[in-house]
Amino acid sequence: MFSLIKSGMATAMHELSVISNNIANASSSGFKKTSLTFSELGDKFNPEKVDRTKVGLGASTGVSKRSDAQGAIMDTGRTTDLALIGNGMFILKESSTALPAFTRSGTFNLDSSGFLRAPNNAFVMGAPLVEGEFGLTPESLEELVPIQIPLERDDIPMTELEILQNGNIQVAYGTEDYYPVSTVSLGVFANSSELKELGGGIFAQTDNSGLLNIGAPQDLGFASLKSGGLEASNVNITDELTSMIKAQQQFNGSARLMQTNSEMVEKLTR
Repeated sequence: MFSLIKSGMATAMHELSVISNNIANASSSGFKKTSLTFSELGDKFNPEKVDRTKVGLGASTGVSKRSDAQGAIMDTGRTTDLALIGNGMFILKESSTALPAFTRSGTFNLDSSGFLRAPNNAFVMGAPLVEGEFGLTPESLEELVPIQIPLERDDIPMTELEILQNGNIQVAYGTEDYYPVSTVSLGVFANSSELKELGGGIFAQTDNSGLLNIGAPQDLGFASLKSGGLEASNVNITDELTSMIKAQQQFNGSARLMQTNSEMVEKLTR
């Protein structure tokens, strides 16, 4: 009996921790909520073989799955704020490590040298120009380069910055002429739910996340890009609070069962 009650409390506590994390990140741009699955422990427990009167052996938590549902797009008016509409993740690279990272959060800024950087100071990666013009996106991470936007040209400061839906970045310097800079690159995984979470909405590739495909916005199978906006979290607060109440009731019910069981044992051993 004790093991049954303990498993009920453990699954409830695990679910509460997942729900709490979802609620805490409800206002984080690009955040994707996580949901849990549960399974009943027992011998040959399935609808065809289980006996109606058979007693289970408790419950266990299954696999945590991250939802890839699209979040709403919020307008910010900042050109370097980028939102993805569809499938894909921005590719980042920290200056201190050669390992790439991936994120849906497009809160980017230009540093003093014109590099486009994420909040953790990682470089945002893009496709290099080909003979001074926009070219095809490389298929390997090694061929991508940090996006650097020249802040001036011939001693004339940048007056206009455009980031188009296809990821092309172009800049004007006091005239109507625009100069190409780079193309934002995106990564798509066969199984993005198996990416390793590093914190702050940033993820790393794992063996279970599958093959990485690199492309540009609006390529077949890749998201389109919106400049001047951010993707909101896909967390629904009402749904999460409802799930939290259910998990709390499960935990409280299990706790009362444990108290009753302890009282019964105490009376039997007097």
